[in-house]
Amino acid sequence: MIAFYNAVLRGSENTAMLVDDGRIVLCSTDEEILKQVSKTDETVDLKGQYVISGFCDSHMHLLELGFFLSGIQMHGCKCFADVKALIEKRLQQKDQWIIGRGFNEQLFTDRCIPERKLLDEISKDVPICLTRSCGHLMCVNSKALELAGIDENTEVEGGSIDLTRGILYENAAVHMHEAWPKPDVSQLKRYIELGMKECNRYGITTVGSDDFLSVTADYEKVLDAFEQMSYQQKLTVRVTEQCEFSSLKDYADFLDSGYTMDVGNDLFRIGPLKLVCDGSLGARTARMAKPYKDDPKNKGVMLYTKKQMEDFTDMAHHFNTGVICHCIGDGALDEVLQIFAERTLPDNPLKDGIVHCQIMRADQLEKISAMKLVSYFQSLFIDSDAKILTDRVSSELAGTCYPYRYLNEHTIACNGSDAPVEIPDVMKGIQLAVLRKTMDGTAEMNQDECLTADQALDSYTLNGAKALSIDADNGALKTGYHADFAVLDRNPETCRKEELSECHIVMTVMNGDTVYQRGLD
Repeated sequence: MIAFYNAVLRGSENTAMLVDDGRIVLCSTDEEILKQVSKTDETVDLKGQYVISGFCDSHMHLLELGFFLSGIQMHGCKCFADVKALIEKRLQQKDQWIIGRGFNEQLFTDRCIPERKLLDEISKDVPICLTRSCGHLMCVNSKALELAGIDENTEVEGGSIDLTRGILYENAAVHMHEAWPKPDVSQLKRYIELGMKECNRYGITTVGSDDFLSVTADYEKVLDAFEQMSYQQKLTVRVTEQCEFSSLKDYADFLDSGYTMDVGNDLFRIGPLKLVCDGSLGARTARMAKPYKDDPKNKGVMLYTKKQMEDFTDMAHHFNTGVICHCIGDGALDEVLQIFAERTLPDNPLKDGIVHCQIMRADQLEKISAMKLVSYFQSLFIDSDAKILTDRVSSELAGTCYPYRYLNEHTIACNGSDAPVEIPDVMKGIQLAVLRKTMDGTAEMNQDECLTADQALDSYTLNGAKALSIDADNGALKTGYHADFAVLDRNPETCRKEELSECHIVMTVMNGDTVYQRGLD
């Protein structure tokens, strides 16, 4: 047994927990807990620090996060010169391909997109592929286009190619992914390990993760990697797989193999079907009901026909599996809500849901509430999107976008990062949900939709567990629950709102095991 004592436990007057066989067996006073242990048991003095149930990142791409961490990471780049420096440094390592992600030209001082000509000037011999932070736009050089066989005759469904500029939009990037070196199961497991280590750094012990098509088109290899790590007890986060497929046939084969929602164990289990229905706001590919304010001829794109979405949803529901839909534009949301209105059961027992919850109208919010759809939002997006929202949509529409308070009051509203779109920094996400202002304070969103600190903490704990249907074991510090928790160096319930992002994780415990300790990573 392990006694964790001298702590501030969220939502409790108790100060200590007793853990045995990966679960909390008692919460009580220091004195009572320390009475329960013998000389052979372990005791951990938490020195008055704040303890909260392990964070749940309800929607991310764990495998792709590890893949991203193994390549060029451009989240901190402030101009194209920064991107160029990273590429040149990587070229010195003699990599077969230069693959990176995370640039956001909207935040660059020069607003420069790394187009084909600029990348050719860096290298014409080594293929270079740079994915925008949103994941819906890729910039490549001529060598990459050549190796992928992309030319003026290449056809794309659900995407487009700007050959002159070397920009691939939406599904066009799949052509490039197919040309990349194919990872084997061992490599996929290494990516998963990198992703988990990053999650544990931020106090995350549970994720809803979309992985099947994020790094390789072969979902069976990805499934194999996760199942092996699960059976070998090598996962340091609990994974509910949000299953994405490239074709209805692949999904049918998957279901025929016995993989329906909840199949698996405490470490890895099958979750809902995931449909990516449109693009992103930053790339102007999210499907809008009306044209973009700053691009009057453009409404964005749908990545599926309505019939395809209906067929996927019908198949999932037939096998008692929920469906969650990536909808960023209100045009895409209109179509998805029509489909759910005809198919989602009363009280939504399969937990159909909307992922991202960004461009939303008041009439759509009423429908989401009435159908009790689950809301998967990412408050981390505020830091970049607050600076472009009113450029993209009317001020009236902006008033109902990213409606976290409304969703929290009317739905199961859970938070996440969409990593590697964002680094899964939970406390930064909590500050952004509470203040709805960019970290530099230069832009903000509708202040009526701010969450309290307590609501924001719930969005990353209890609400995430409810959305993933694991709230009988996770999401709180209770007797009988999994011993998954994070230790913070200050109390987020009492600190200033502007300091929430400065609450640092000092320890992450999962299944009673310490999987992260500050200073030892």
